[in-house]
Amino acid sequence: MKMNRTEATEAIKMNKTGLWRKMGMGLCMFLMLGAVSCDDDDEDEVEVFDNNTFFQDMTANSMFDDWDADSDGVFNDDEFTVSFFETWDTDDNGVLSDSELTAAENDFAITGADWDTWDYDANGTIEMSEFQTGAQSTNLFDTWYTTWDADADGMLEDREYTDGVFDLWDTDADGMLTDVEYTTFYDTYYGV
Repeated sequence: MKMNRTEATEAIKMNKTGLWRKMGMGLCMFLMLGAVSCDDDDEDEVEVFDNNTFFQDMTANSMFDDWDADSDGVFNDDEFTVSFFETWDTDDNGVLSDSELTAAENDFAITGADWDTWDYDANGTIEMSEFQTGAQSTNLFDTWYTTWDADADGMLEDREYTDGVFDLWDTDADGMLTDVEYTTFYDTYYGV
């Protein structure tokens, strides 16, 4: 059966239209399947961490043992202060810079600290001895130390310490940190 020119042109148009429809349907199916596969409820399933996870991570990295200078299994006031100096010294250079202190103020919810008065040699950084003297003279950590001492024995065990730090970061007091909060705080200050 032979087609005339008009019939042939119409057949070609129909084939092109059919092809475009098939391609359009295929593209629509591809996009729909992609949307379905991407919708795995990640927004609804934010990973959260409780204080047990925090405690396990802290004890696994042995920082508490390192800060427990007399190896008696608890922190006294001096060891507690040293733990914060070393935690806040995020670049591990042995001094606290303005940026490290500002970050610590924000991340540990400290208000009213006048770090300049702690810089006794006025060199623009705070060394360990200046930090210890400043902390004692301003009683900066007394509230934390007393509050975190759950058994009121005057010393902090590793669990009391980690629960205290966790509570600082659990600003909504729901007993959980989101993966973003956990990663931001833990990795910055306690990640090894």
